[in-house]
Amino acid sequence: MSLNLDKTTWKRVRLGDVIRRSRTQADPANGDVDRYVGGGHIDSDSLNIERFGAVDDGQMGSTFTYLFKPGQVLFVSARPYLRKSGVVNFSGVVADKTYVLDAIPENGLLQEFLPFVLASDHFIAYATAEATGSMNPRLLWGQMQRYEFDLPPLDEQQRLADLLWAIERHRLAAVKSASAEAAAEAIWMHEVLAKYDWDLRLQDVVRADRPLCYGVVQPGVNIEDGVGLVRVMDLESGSPTLSQLKRITCEIDQQYRRSRIAAGDVLVSIVGTIGRTWLVTAAFEGCNIARALARISPDPELMSAEFLSWVLASKRVAAALETAAFESARKTLNLSVLAETPLPRVPVDLQASMLEHRATFAAAREHVRNEIETLLSLRASLLAELSGGTE
Repeated sequence: MSLNLDKTTWKRVRLGDVIRRSRTQADPANGDVDRYVGGGHIDSDSLNIERFGAVDDGQMGSTFTYLFKPGQVLFVSARPYLRKSGVVNFSGVVADKTYVLDAIPENGLLQEFLPFVLASDHFIAYATAEATGSMNPRLLWGQMQRYEFDLPPLDEQQRLADLLWAIERHRLAAVKSASAEAAAEAIWMHEVLAKYDWDLRLQDVVRADRPLCYGVVQPGVNIEDGVGLVRVMDLESGSPTLSQLKRITCEIDQQYRRSRIAAGDVLVSIVGTIGRTWLVTAAFEGCNIARALARISPDPELMSAEFLSWVLASKRVAAALETAAFESARKTLNLSVLAETPLPRVPVDLQASMLEHRATFAAAREHVRNEIETLLSLRASLLAELSGGTE
């Protein structure tokens, strides 16, 4: 899709000339506001901010004093590559590293158009390059003001904003649909599994020749031609990427040959993030795992690997694992405790039938995910066309 824009009437502007930063402050302790927004409440690539915290939840820092009102735009200046900005429809406070912004229509910028300026790849590239600080790079207000771009006339901004907001509304509807489908699957899963006795323990379904174990304690430096090592961080997006794995020496792998993985094993995180699961595929055969992961090799005559992975990821089991973990330097779940995790006693043939039914939910989710990705790609393409030629 192309907008075929005629930019002859567009005007080059500095961002600081067409927006203003609100520095109005409020004291949450006085009851002036009851909500706050932190970086964790803002989803990357979302232009609407709907989540918030209560000011009395004990999680809000002392710098949350900057007041925002409905319709204003929030921009998180720390780590701008995370793309955390958007419009709020409620009042509250933010910390000093989140800018509260308004467009200045009399200077040529519509409030409805501002979020798309800040969401463009061109602006994000500028913000990332100009951010200062190594541990937590931040785009300072002065540098943000210096950003230059070509701005359409007000009437054209309105037309473009209407189109882009229509795409965003479609994306939000798809996101809500994905959440609804996930909730429906969770309810169905709970109702189906509640019909069975949960009198099995994880240790009851583990193969005797491949006992429950955790992985490499000290992996050492990365070795280019070494053995792949799966870590908890590799499972953040759901499944690891083979080419991006850390590599350990053959000597270290040999010391921990007990924890080498094979297709059909189930991995579960037991340090830091508790309960993240993944079903090992054939491509990762022979790789090893880090200390923060446990390897489970189920006996297929008792429980299929796919069914076990599904049950371990259920809310019931995930909550139980989280509760069973203890705090030291990081949350840790002992293997002895993991081994006692209750599982439902379901015949193998019925496990397969349940997984077939579950596949219909998975197909629906995949369809919605593809739709969301298409909408994000369309928005990025349109924004690239809007911001092109502003080097």
